[in-house]
Amino acid sequence: MAVSVGHIARIIEEKAPKSWAAEWDNVGLLVGDYAQKVDKVLVALDGTRDVVEEAEGVGAQLIVAHHPLMFTPLKNLRDDNRQARIPLALLRSHIAYYAAHTNLDQSEFSPSLSLAKLVGVSRPELLDSTAEQLYKIATFVPVADAEVLRKKLAQAGVGKGFASGDHGECYEECFFQVQGQGMFRATVGADPAVGRVGELTQVDEIRLESIVEERYLSRAVRTLQKDHPYEEPAFDVIKQETPGRLHGYGAVGELAEAVPLGVLWTEFLEKLPGYLGREYDISAVRVTGDFGQPIRKVAVANGSAGSFLPAVLGRGADLFITGDLSYHQVLDALEEGIAVIEMGHFLSEIPMMQSLRDFLTQRKELAQVEWVMSRKNKGLWERI
Repeated sequence: MAVSVGHIARIIEEKAPKSWAAEWDNVGLLVGDYAQKVDKVLVALDGTRDVVEEAEGVGAQLIVAHHPLMFTPLKNLRDDNRQARIPLALLRSHIAYYAAHTNLDQSEFSPSLSLAKLVGVSRPELLDSTAEQLYKIATFVPVADAEVLRKKLAQAGVGKGFASGDHGECYEECFFQVQGQGMFRATVGADPAVGRVGELTQVDEIRLESIVEERYLSRAVRTLQKDHPYEEPAFDVIKQETPGRLHGYGAVGELAEAVPLGVLWTEFLEKLPGYLGREYDISAVRVTGDFGQPIRKVAVANGSAGSFLPAVLGRGADLFITGDLSYHQVLDALEEGIAVIEMGHFLSEIPMMQSLRDFLTQRKELAQVEWVMSRKNKGLWERI
C-alpha cells in the first residue's frame, strides 16, 4: 500500500529535523505535494538531470536526496532558465523531490562517525556540536481528561529522549503532574466545556508538564490546542537553560596507538571498497602529508569541510579526512602539521544516503515502499 510523501518526510525529520539545518540551507520538500502517494523512491546524493531520468525510468514518485535543487528563489519557471529545468522536469513527471542536507549531516547517519571508526577511532566525538534547545510545556486540564491529553502530547514528541546522558534516548512519556483547583468565569460569547456562562466555575484540574525538544514544539502546541477539552486552554511554554542532547558535524577521536601516516593510508585504501561498496571507484581518493608522521588523533568531516579547519586545529588532530578542501585550505592544514585525506565530495557523503535508505527500508510502516539507490549518481572526477 502506497504512503504519502508527507509520511516519509515526517519519518526522515524524526532523525534529521529541519530545525537543525544551517540558516543558508534549503531542506525539506522542494518540489511536489505532501499528499502525493508513493510506492517507489529513488535515493541519491544529487538531483541531476540524469537522476531525474533514472527516477522516470524506474517509476519512482519521489527522489530523496542530500543536496537541495535550489538555494535562492527562482524568478520564473521557464525552459530557458537553467535553474528551473530540473524542477520543471520533476513537475512534468509528477516526481516529488525531498532534500535532507545540513540537518542530515548532523544526524546519526553522518558518515563522519563511521569513517572515524573505519580508521580505528573507537569512541569518536562530534567535531563541532550544538545542544538541542529544550522547552518546558505545562497546561491545566480537568482530571477526567488528563490521561487522554497526556497520551496525545506524548505522541506529538513531548517527554521523550530529551536528556543529554548516555541513556537519554531510552526514556519516553516523561511527565510530571499534580492536582489542584482551577477557576474561571465564562462571559457572553463563550461555549465552555465545563460550567455555565456568567458563573464562576471551579474545576478539579491536573497541572500536566514535561520537556519538549525545539523540533517538536510547534507540533506539541498544535496538539494541545486541538485535543485539550477547553476551547481556550491555558498553557505555558518556557525556554530552558539546561542543554539538551548534542548534535553537530564531523567526528574526532584518538587511535589506540600512533600509526605512521603511510601505514594508515595503506590500510584505509584496503578497507574503503568494503565500506563504500565495490561499485564505487576510489582511484581519485588522495593524501598529502609526511608519510612518516605519527597519527594519533583523527578528525573527519564529510563534504566540503574547510570551514571546520579551525575546529580540527583546536582539537589537536594530526589527520583530517574530508570530502574536499580548497588548495589554500590544504596548505593551511599542512602548515599546522595536519595531514589531509581527500575522498572527494561524493564518496565522503554517499554512505550517509545508503544508511538513510537502510533505515527507511526497515521501517514497518514503509514496508510496501521500494527503495532504489541511484546508479546514475556518481563522483564527478575520473582518472585517465
